[in-house]
Amino acid sequence: MFKTLDNKKGFSLVELLICLAILGVVLTAVYKLFISANKSQVAQDLEVEMQQNARSAADFLVREMRNISTISCLDNTTTACSPDTDKIIFTSMSDSNTRIFSWSATDNILQFSAAPDGSPNRQPLTDNITALTLSPYDAGNNSTTTLGSVQRIDISLTTRTARPDPNTGTFRTYSFKTSVVKRN
Repeated sequence: MFKTLDNKKGFSLVELLICLAILGVVLTAVYKLFISANKSQVAQDLEVEMQQNARSAADFLVREMRNISTISCLDNTTTACSPDTDKIIFTSMSDSNTRIFSWSATDNILQFSAAPDGSPNRQPLTDNITALTLSPYDAGNNSTTTLGSVQRIDISLTTRTARPDPNTGTFRTYSFKTSVVKRN
């Protein structure tokens, strides 16, 4: 009823070696595909984090600057702030506290201070900010250097990724522009 196989031959050494070579090529291709997908995922995560940091910093800047009561100093005006890192110092309508936004090109950290007595207690707001520009405009949308005539401030913020892109080896950057109109 059952037929027995008399063929007792197995695989030859050459067949096994060919099989191993094909398996090696396939596994190498799968490994390279995995590494490429992993690098793309890391690059995407870095970019999302960078954009999120830029947007949250810009939103915070706008929210705080909307409540400007009086401006003590503003970058790009005749009453520029000192030290060089301070970009704007103003009094808020909401609580009459002094607000200070500072940024330094040496450490790329945007700092914020809300000081009731006017003494700065700067706290890091976000890092990897490579540029921050505040451009003041008057009621006629003309660029102004006079603090008393400032009605609108354009904010330009440039940020970079925390680590270099694994695909290119360079930092990615993201620029963000927004405006804030002074309430009064």
